[in-house]
Amino acid sequence: MGPNDGKTQVEFHAGVTAEDLWQTSPDALLVVEAGGVIRGANPAAHALFHYGAEELVGRSVEDLVPEAARERHHVQRREFENAPHARPMGTGQRLEGCTRDGDVFPIHVSLAPVGSGSKLTIAAVRDMTAWMDAEQSLATMRRRRDLAEDHERIARQLHDTVIQELFAAGMALQAIQAMSDSEPAVRIAGIVEGLDATSRTIRSVIFDLSSPIHSEHGLRSRATGLVGELADLLGFEPHCQFAGPLDTAVPDSLVEDALAVLREALTNVARHAGATTVDIRVEVADELSVEVIDNGSGLPAGSTRHSGLANLATRALQRQGRFNAYTAPTGGTALEWIVPVVADPEPEGS
Repeated sequence: MGPNDGKTQVEFHAGVTAEDLWQTSPDALLVVEAGGVIRGANPAAHALFHYGAEELVGRSVEDLVPEAARERHHVQRREFENAPHARPMGTGQRLEGCTRDGDVFPIHVSLAPVGSGSKLTIAAVRDMTAWMDAEQSLATMRRRRDLAEDHERIARQLHDTVIQELFAAGMALQAIQAMSDSEPAVRIAGIVEGLDATSRTIRSVIFDLSSPIHSEHGLRSRATGLVGELADLLGFEPHCQFAGPLDTAVPDSLVEDALAVLREALTNVARHAGATTVDIRVEVADELSVEVIDNGSGLPAGSTRHSGLANLATRALQRQGRFNAYTAPTGGTALEWIVPVVADPEPEGS
């Protein structure tokens, strides 16, 4: 049953007919009789539910909702048939449609009785997938805004209180150092140096917190995870120091290279160095610097051709950076891998 049964057409001032609206409506339109049998469906309805032309006519309207919701929909439809009046359906609840292929998607349905005593209802069905996606995106943006506000508040508190208190403590200790004997003065100097390092770390955290972008999968986070994975291989926990916005300012491709450098360096220590301690420092500013120092046996002659060190040199060269490996003055091996943050890697073989 279509909108023009009975040879009645509604003419509008612009010459637009009801048939025009029926054919061109972007919403799916269904004419449903009492009992839930579909008597008319426009082209948009067939497209929305993936049925061929006229295949919806004669089917139950319950075929267009997920199987799990059909009994509930049947009850709701009977309630509407007992007291029909124009109304949006599903206010305060989530409605879903189901295609012929079984795909489920969110919908909004508006209902209105047709004429008086016809026992026909016209249902306008709208696919709400894009709307739901937009709503989800908006909710995500709001969560990010709230998180950014929390980060800014924490950064401000760290700067205005913790940093200032550490600075004041360092000044007080330096004053005491000036009046102390040599041995206590040396110990106080070490404490002051530790406070300075803590202040630098906190400033790095403040920078990260103040950044508009923060990633749980950035270099700081992933490097920490990698070091934890390799601690069993080493037999001890390396000491790590991170500086700069490692989780916000390092591109993904550079993160992968830096992790490869750390993995190669720590694996070499575990296999060849016989070390009991490893100090790792990863810092980013204009350059990304990865430094690994152990207290092992140092580099044997010609070792740059072995143990993957040549690979680390190649990675640095491809990024217009530099790599150095040497035996430290106090023994053990020191590795330095330094590359520009903004440089793109050169293609292999260039």
